[in-house]
Amino acid sequence: MSSEECTTNLSKKRVPLKALLLLLTFAFGSFTVSGTVLPFTISDAHKTTGSFLLTISPSSIAVPQGVNATSTVTILSTQGFTGTVALTAQATSGIAVIFNPSGVNVPLGGTATSITTVQAAKNASMGTSSIIVTGTAAAGKKVLSSSALLTATVIPQADFGVYAYPYSVTVVAGFANSTSIVLAGKNGFNGSVTLSATVPFGFLGVMGGQNPVKLTPGATTNTSLQVSTTMSTVLGKYNITITGSSGNVSHSCILTVNVVDPAPESLTLSGSSDNSLTSLTLSLRNNGNTPITLQSYTVADTSLDVWTLANWTGPTISPGSTDSAVISIGSSCNTCTYNGITGLFQQFFTGHTYVITVTTKLNGQFTFTVIY
Repeated sequence: MSSEECTTNLSKKRVPLKALLLLLTFAFGSFTVSGTVLPFTISDAHKTTGSFLLTISPSSIAVPQGVNATSTVTILSTQGFTGTVALTAQATSGIAVIFNPSGVNVPLGGTATSITTVQAAKNASMGTSSIIVTGTAAAGKKVLSSSALLTATVIPQADFGVYAYPYSVTVVAGFANSTSIVLAGKNGFNGSVTLSATVPFGFLGVMGGQNPVKLTPGATTNTSLQVSTTMSTVLGKYNITITGSSGNVSHSCILTVNVVDPAPESLTLSGSSDNSLTSLTLSLRNNGNTPITLQSYTVADTSLDVWTLANWTGPTISPGSTDSAVISIGSSCNTCTYNGITGLFQQFFTGHTYVITVTTKLNGQFTFTVIY
């Protein structure tokens, strides 16, 4: 081969120095030329950006018309991701989705959450809808995303019921009786219910307890309603309409009130027991149909020495029930008055007989003989 041919072949295969250095740099990470190190770097396009995983729990919820329900979105950092994930949702008409927060800051290798509130309009179509919840984040020149499916079932509008228990009461003319008004939430009802009563003419009066009444989802609560009469109330049956209202929703129930004529008071002695030398207890039974309230008593011995308590806070005994009445004299009764031989009747004596007379609020008097 001639000298000229060698020169020609080498010229065709020559590799530029710059290209050769680049090749060696990518192969070995660095290359030394004349004692200088050329660094090897990777552009941003080749850096690891990481990723994240979006989940939602519970993934299936029930939402009453006009009411909210919640679920929780969880963002999990993977492959070294850290940053802010923006949340969005695709939902059908009549359903709105709110995230709190809407931008979730996810720590490196950790998790972060957002509360998802699903709102169903009052006229939202009942049935099951699929809501796609998506989280997106910018990582360098890339856009990362992850999605999860939330199933929302729209059920009938939140509501409540109003009931009287018992729904029928008997009231003796001149007295009062009461019943309970029960309120029960339905379909996730959450709010206050205001109660009112429509009372027919006839000298009837009503007095309620707690009003308005607060109801929480799935809860049942009650309040009292007292019906009072006078001696002028016409005997017979009355219907009182109880109405509960909340916004544009209202429901009513009927309470039947039977006003009866009071029968003569009937009080009998069922037994007695000794408390101390100056006190004993009577067991009294109301055999009538009218509550009996005791308001005074007298205690006499065989010598007709008498102790009297004129302003007695005695028990009120319901019809058909038995209650205890404490009778005190002497040192046990500072408000009693004594009429008799001084110092003769200061205590009860075993085996002695005493006559006790109790007076009711209606001025009925009942006398009982007790052996101490």
